[in-house]
Amino acid sequence: MSLIDVHAHFVPAQYRDALAAAGIDQPDGFPRVPTWSAGEHVAMMNRVGIDVAVLSVSSPGVQFGEGTSASDAVALARHVNNVAAATINDHPGRFGAFASLPMGNLDESLAEIERALDGLGLDGVNVLTNVGGVYLGDASLEPVMAELHRRRAVVFIHPTSPACWECTSLGYPRPMIEFPFDTTRAVTNMLLSGTLARYRDIRWIVPHAGGTLPFLASRIAGISTLLGVDDPAAIVAQLRRLNYDLAGSANTLVVSTLLAFVNHSQILYGSDWPFTPESIVAGGIGWVVNDNDQVTPDELTAAAVRLFPRLAA
Repeated sequence: MSLIDVHAHFVPAQYRDALAAAGIDQPDGFPRVPTWSAGEHVAMMNRVGIDVAVLSVSSPGVQFGEGTSASDAVALARHVNNVAAATINDHPGRFGAFASLPMGNLDESLAEIERALDGLGLDGVNVLTNVGGVYLGDASLEPVMAELHRRRAVVFIHPTSPACWECTSLGYPRPMIEFPFDTTRAVTNMLLSGTLARYRDIRWIVPHAGGTLPFLASRIAGISTLLGVDDPAAIVAQLRRLNYDLAGSANTLVVSTLLAFVNHSQILYGSDWPFTPESIVAGGIGWVVNDNDQVTPDELTAAAVRLFPRLAA
């Protein structure tokens, strides 16, 4: 079995310190900030059967609202990207990584895209669904989208808390309910703002089997006609060409719904470790390997290699 994990997180020590300095010890209501080391990550991968993990920083990213200044966010993005590159070099063949961007500063984000992809050799870019309530698809982000399109970059979306989470989360950790809906919200905004159509060469990875997109796609398309969209079928077609990972979603009900929406070549494996405990990661891999007739490890790996040829070996 060969398996590439496109939804895996890392928590460098300086990043943990930045969270603590901002008073964040339960990010998005999650009960803890998990510990992480590259050695610990490789050991976990060996135990459960993951060959390669593509690392990314999870929510809240590198910009914590009023908890970090613009310069702090730039410095933190540069630091975590340097750690990612060092981790790849120190563990040949075991890691890839998505670059974090200080999205509140467009000029610095453009500079970091160049530094991380050309200088450090990272494999793509990680963006949050929103930063301070500014969602993917917002007109202010056009320069970043244009550059990612020019590069045909692989862009991994990660959900975060919506700006109004105090009113909607019902007191529960936001990853439980809010994350899938914020993913849906961000991709819908990119769809209806024309971002997906204008920047077709960006190769998007949508997390958690698309949140609620496979279920709501037809509804979004139907109501879009009231907003002046002439071809609702094109709305669904744009969603059907995106890539979707299975983090937290490796089960028969979710995958059968996803396979009614896209084909196998667009579905990728994701563990969400270390935020997801190893026992649950192992259970999901057990389902992939032994307990389903919907998707195989080879199909998941082939989908990842299509986006990341460097990881084929």
